[in-house]
Amino acid sequence: MFDAPTRGRIGRALWLALCLTCVALPGTAGESADLTRGLKVAYLYNFTRFVEWPRQAAEVPFVIAVIGDDPLAAALRQLEREGRRVGAAPIRIVQADAVAQIGDARILFVGTAAAARLPAILEAVADRPVLLVGDSPGFVGHGVAINFFLKPDILGEGERLRFAIDPRALQGRGLKVSSRLYDVAELVR
Repeated sequence: MFDAPTRGRIGRALWLALCLTCVALPGTAGESADLTRGLKVAYLYNFTRFVEWPRQAAEVPFVIAVIGDDPLAAALRQLEREGRRVGAAPIRIVQADAVAQIGDARILFVGTAAAARLPAILEAVADRPVLLVGDSPGFVGHGVAINFFLKPDILGEGERLRFAIDPRALQGRGLKVSSRLYDVAELVR
C-alpha cells in the first residue's frame, strides 16, 4: 500500500502519536487547555498521514473545517502559517458558522459548542469523504468517526488526551484508514 519512504514517515508519525498519548496534562486549567488544544492540532495533522482520501488535484487545498466558535480553529491556523501540506496540497483552515460553509472539507471538527447541530452536520456530509472528528462525550457511536477525550493518567498526576474511533462511522465515506491508526486508538464497536 505504501512505499518504503512513506512507511518510514508513517512509522515516525506513529511514534510521535504514541508519545503524545503518554503526555500527562498537568498545570493550571488555562495551561492544560492550551496544551490540549496543541495536542489536538498535532493529532489532526497526523490523522492526514493515516487516512487516505479520494484523489484531488494537487493544487486544491486540503481543507480542515471547524464548526462554530471553537478556539481550536485559531490553533489550527498555525498549520497554514507554517505552510504545512497534505501530500502536495496546501492546508487551509475554515471556521464555519453554518454547515453550508464547510465546502469541500476533508476533516471536519465538531466541538462541544456545536454539539446540538450534530444531526444537521451528519446530514450535510452524508456519503461525502469527510473525516468527522469531535471532542464531546457521546459523539463517537453517533456518527462521528474520531472523538477526543481525556483519560486519567495511571499515576493519578493528570489526564492524557486520547481518541476513540468508530469504524462504522467511516463506512460509505470513501476513506481508507491505516491499521496503525486503529492500533493507537480505542475502538468503539
